[in-house]
Amino acid sequence: MRRVKKVLITVLTAFAALVLTAGPAAAMPTPPDGGSRLQPFPGAGFFHTGQDSPIITNMGRALVAMGCNKYQVGPGPKWTEADRLSYQCWQEHLGYRGSDADGIPGQKSWDVLKVPHV
Repeated sequence: MRRVKKVLITVLTAFAALVLTAGPAAAMPTPPDGGSRLQPFPGAGFFHTGQDSPIITNMGRALVAMGCNKYQVGPGPKWTEADRLSYQCWQEHLGYRGSDADGIPGQKSWDVLKVPHV
């Protein structure tokens, strides 16, 4: 049992190091149009209750990879409170406080997150 636990910890540590150094966009292929592998910031107004987009799923996956996971189920394509809380965690990780850490993506924090292109 100890050996299994030790191997599991080693594998998870290696995986975490890969994700943190390569970033979530590293494994994504270049979009067919030859553009960036990163999703352009869609604007703060994009993030509202009822919004449904694969951009939100990719953002959520990037947040989880960076350790900002407030999801009980997901991430998925619909904007939810879990997305807002996860993004708020990301903003706080970057040093934002108060109303600057409201959980709604902004251009600067989005660019640092490096959300993979849809």
